[in-house]
Amino acid sequence: MSRTSRSVPVDSAHRRRRSAARARVAALGLVLVTGFALSGCSESKAGAAAVVGGDRIEISTLNAKVDKLEQAFSRNNLSLAGTSAQLEANQAELVQLISRRVVDEAARRNHVTLNATQVLAARRTLEARFPSPEALQVRLLQTGVLPGEVDDFVRTEALKPEIAKARGIQLGSADAQEQLAAYLSDVASSMKITVNPRYGTWDSAKLTTTAAAYSWLAPGTQPAGAGLTEVPPGAGGGA
Repeated sequence: MSRTSRSVPVDSAHRRRRSAARARVAALGLVLVTGFALSGCSESKAGAAAVVGGDRIEISTLNAKVDKLEQAFSRNNLSLAGTSAQLEANQAELVQLISRRVVDEAARRNHVTLNATQVLAARRTLEARFPSPEALQVRLLQTGVLPGEVDDFVRTEALKPEIAKARGIQLGSADAQEQLAAYLSDVASSMKITVNPRYGTWDSAKLTTTAAAYSWLAPGTQPAGAGLTEVPPGAGGGA
């Protein structure tokens, strides 16, 4: 028998090392697959999470926003753990980005503007409803609004009653919210909003996304549909 064809004994330690190596490779493969499914990997550099009236919201922009959200949650001892929670955060943050553009477009069409002084006044009014400005930030953080985005949130909410007034909607009427929501839905429909399927499907009538289905998630762990950011009591002037 030739030297090359002769079987070579393999000791148990060698077999254990080979088994451990295969396990590490398999684990790495799982991490890579899961990471791709959650963040898009190569798509995060070039791809749209949504297109709003020709304006692209890049996947990389959305991923960066959710990363900051996770960090802010951690600093405030809040939890954003688990695959489903991460997916819901992505969808909710995308809805925020889209809805702000819808409100901005509605304001533009109705010649409604707010200057920095007005936004600051609206923020101070909202802060007065909480024990401290920091308490407001934590409350908004729980709805996905980053501390650095509080002014953007306040501006969007303060624009809504101004848009309503420009449309002739009586703010004190029982159906004021419904009338404003219907108008914003019409604006959203005209903007031709499309969403990357990984984040669900945009519904202009409800100003939200339906939940995306992921075949690799077990039944019962699929993310829920994302909606517009919940507004704290009294925010936005009550439109």
